[in-house]
Amino acid sequence: MTEISISRALRSGILWSSVNAILSQASGFVIFLILARALPPELFGVVALSSVIADFLANEGRYAGMDAVIQAKGYDRKTLNSAFYGLLSVALPFAALLVAAAPLVADYQNAPLIRYFMPIFGLMLLATPWLSVMDALIMKDLGFKTFTQRNIVSTFAGGAAGIMLAFTPWAIWALVVQRVVSVLAVLLFEYRYTRWRPGFDADWHIARNILRRFLPLWSVAALSLSTQRAVVLIFGLRYDERTVGLFRAADRIGETMQGPLIGPLFSLWLPLMTKVRGDIAKEQEVYVAIIRTAAFVSLPAFTGLFVISDDIVALLLPHAYYGVAPIIRSVAIISLMIPIAWFNPIAMNALNLNRASLKYSIAVAVTCITVLLCLPKISPQAAIIWMSAPALVYGIAGNLFLHKRLKLAHLSVYRGLAPAAIGSAFMGLATWWTRSEILDWNIGFRLGLTILIGVIAYLGWLGTFHRQWTAERVKLLLGRS
Repeated sequence: MTEISISRALRSGILWSSVNAILSQASGFVIFLILARALPPELFGVVALSSVIADFLANEGRYAGMDAVIQAKGYDRKTLNSAFYGLLSVALPFAALLVAAAPLVADYQNAPLIRYFMPIFGLMLLATPWLSVMDALIMKDLGFKTFTQRNIVSTFAGGAAGIMLAFTPWAIWALVVQRVVSVLAVLLFEYRYTRWRPGFDADWHIARNILRRFLPLWSVAALSLSTQRAVVLIFGLRYDERTVGLFRAADRIGETMQGPLIGPLFSLWLPLMTKVRGDIAKEQEVYVAIIRTAAFVSLPAFTGLFVISDDIVALLLPHAYYGVAPIIRSVAIISLMIPIAWFNPIAMNALNLNRASLKYSIAVAVTCITVLLCLPKISPQAAIIWMSAPALVYGIAGNLFLHKRLKLAHLSVYRGLAPAAIGSAFMGLATWWTRSEILDWNIGFRLGLTILIGVIAYLGWLGTFHRQWTAERVKLLLGRS
């Protein structure tokens, strides 16, 4: 791939992934706030418990299926049909298990609604293989723009359906209907774009090859988020549905920030590394650029979130969600590990180190979940931090492994993160002092001024002491690196 085409792919990927993340997350967050006004946190907790297992295939499995098809580089009808049936062989037993297990889980959790919600989420999994194949057809040409349009359509369609039900006597179904309508909207949109549907011309040998690629990719993606999902399950057992609902509300606020900031960078790994694989200089450039840019955008954002969490909750959420702010602070603390710990599995996959990525993800997930299970009954916010502590150690170990593979000097890579870390610390002190001085102000004015001071402090520090480093990060975000 030529230099100009790589630059064009980077520019397109950054632009449309950013638009996708910003619009989808912003509209999704507004929809969440409206629903939170009508629905109690306990209902969010029940839906989270009902869907947590299904999401391993509905989310991570779907994109792992897409990546498996892309890696196979076969887009003829027989290969796509084979991929569909291979993925369906995973989705069918998964869906049947969830339908059968629903009554048992409902009785165990003493939550009758799970008996009705979980089978619906299980049956929705049958759409996953078709979506994976259509996703691959779109992304083979780096169709970030199409993904953006699809996500916006599905977000608004599902949100509108959920909001309409939330203010009726059938409000308990609002969150479930929201998700069902979103999936149907994606199916219709992608079929209209690709015009692809499964046929009978398939080959089991091809399907098996796709599955050999899919299973490690899915395992790595699922394991990367298994700790977060384990929190939902273990909180449901150790605390109650309300605590799970508060955690989901805090996590939703964190995701609203992570999506626009980190989502575009995540989406670049596999397509760009696939294009430059084998050229060590280009691989180094992609790795270093993404990691440094992740630090540039994530460290100040989550430092600021830690400081202003109380004001965000007081301003945006009803009184029933009192108790979310301490959990948000814990989410912000563990999100500071993003540049070091969060990219390792996907970077390994992008470098075709699927086995290493799988082993790494298993080690992280098993250790963090074990810590969570062994903790005494402490506060939810403390449990989140203690559970995530081992991930930092694994993150550094994963960094060292990747640096060795890419022939990068460890100290040089970490030194490249220092400007963002120092600037964020300075910004955190400035915003904390500002907020403490104006505690008697109106919440909205206080929040706005604190954010403004934070932006000025961070960019002012970087512009004064790290001007060239900052210019490089801005160029990448604009797709001009």
